[in-house]
Formats: sequence, C-alpha cells, structure tokens
Amino acid sequence: MPHFHVNGTHIHYHVDGDDGPAVVLIHPPFLGGRIYNYVRNNLANDHRLVTIDVRGHGHSEPGNVKLTMPLIVEDIKQVMDNLEIDEAYICGYSMGSMPVLESLITHPDRFKGGILLSGTSEVRDRRNRRIMKAADLSSRLKAKEAIVVPLAMGNADSRTTFHVLHKEGMAGNNVSFREYANVCLNYSCKSRLRAIASPMLLLCGEKDETFIKYAREMDELLAVSELYAIKGADHQLPTHVPDKVCFTIRQWIAKHEDRELADTYAEREELNLALTEQGIITENDLAWR
Repeated sequence: MPHFHVNGTHIHYHVDGDDGPAVVLIHPPFLGGRIYNYVRNNLANDHRLVTIDVRGHGHSEPGNVKLTMPLIVEDIKQVMDNLEIDEAYICGYSMGSMPVLESLITHPDRFKGGILLSGTSEVRDRRNRRIMKAADLSSRLKAKEAIVVPLAMGNADSRTTFHVLHKEGMAGNNVSFREYANVCLNYSCKSRLRAIASPMLLLCGEKDETFIKYAREMDELLAVSELYAIKGADHQLPTHVPDKVCFTIRQWIAKHEDRELADTYAEREELNLALTEQGIITENDLAWR
C-alpha cells in the first residue's frame, strides 16, 4: 500500500487516473478512503483522483501527536507536495467537509475549488452532536465495533460494500477516532466562509433535511457557489447515488476548467438542463423550496 512519511507518521494515499484535473478526496471520522470507491472508479476515467486516509484512520498510522484540524490540513498539503500536485480540487463527504473548508481558507493557492457532499461548516444540530459524542465515548471504551458497524451499514449499498467499509473502519485507531470526532464537534468556519474565493459545489440528498439547511447557509455566505440536491437521495451520496454525484462533479469541474464558458448564461442553462434530466434539483427548482 502506498504511504508517504508525513509530519512524523505514515499517511496512506491512493492515486487513480493519470490525466485530467486532480481531485483530492477526504473522508469523515471513523471511515476511510474506500467510502469513495465508486466515485474513484467513475471519475478516474478523466481525472486524477488522490484519496487520503486521515491519520489514525484506514491504513494511515496515528503518529505520536494529537490530531488537530491544522495537522489534517498540513498532511493533505504534504501528500500533494510529494505527488508534485501544485493545484487540485478538493472534495469532502459529511464531516470530511470540514478539513476541505479549512484547506481552502488557509491554503487558497493550492486549490482550484471545493466540493462538499452532504457537507457542513459546523455541527450544531442535536442529532449529529449526539452521534459524535456517542462515538467519542465508544472510542474511549475501545469499542470500535459500536462506531464502525452502524456507519458501515448506513453507507453500504450491498454486503460487499459493508464488508469493505467495516474492515477499513476497524483498522482505525481508537484515539484517532476520538480526536477526529472532537475536532469536528468543536470546529466552525461559518464566520470565515466569505474568505473562500474559489468556486464551491454543494451537493446534498433531497431527503437530508439537516444538511440541506447547512448547505443553504453556506451557499448564502460563500463568494462563488452552486447548490444542488439529488432527488430521492439521503445523506450517503458517495455509495448510494455515486453515478449522479460523479455526473454533477464532472460537469461542474469541466465548466470551471474552461473559464470562458464558466459564467455564461447559455452554459449555466445547459448544465441545469442536464442535471435536471439526471434527477438533480437546482436551488431554483420549486421542489427544492
């Protein structure tokens, strides 16, 4: 398995695809990079995908220092440096959106844009805070199974996917689980979102009411953002509706790679029509209100 020695530990990464724009993929706590398996297989046809296991998760070693948000961001940057990637798009799923946002705020020169799948700039709703605190308690009791099994089941679309996610989750480190959970619980960049000048794609499931609210808030504050929802989908976008996720990402990146087309009315209308045909709702759709 490929690793780089980064900031005192070994960080596992995986590269898929050789050509096209680079996209760095960041996972949420308690899972690993394989949550993006379907996305990787699809987008690698015309993108260079870099999937990173956050330290202490998946096949990355925990290291000897406390896991913090600045450290996660520095690990991401160092992996990019080692791969000689000067600029990339960066994508995060669920709480994995927080390292993405912090990377965009603190290293704007390294990222062309950000993609948030069921993302948020902070966790303030009771349900998700309760889940994260319960996971923190389970990790203190060294009961990884109690954390990993529900997550693997919730994200899996088949027995095979469940076993892949479960195995990778169980390979993680209890202390790192707790530290990443607390990083996300205590993190908020809502007041700094206006500092992100790069374009942002916000993608949610139509049924994911909590994260739709988070996405709308971010859409209001970000300088350049587009917000879409996938009809009939809930929170687990990378594994439950990967084809629609990849379709949207591919169209969005293509638009921003061709700056002459990125802001034309005709191009926006063409993209919105294509997304609607795929069952993806724009923020202007009446069904989205």
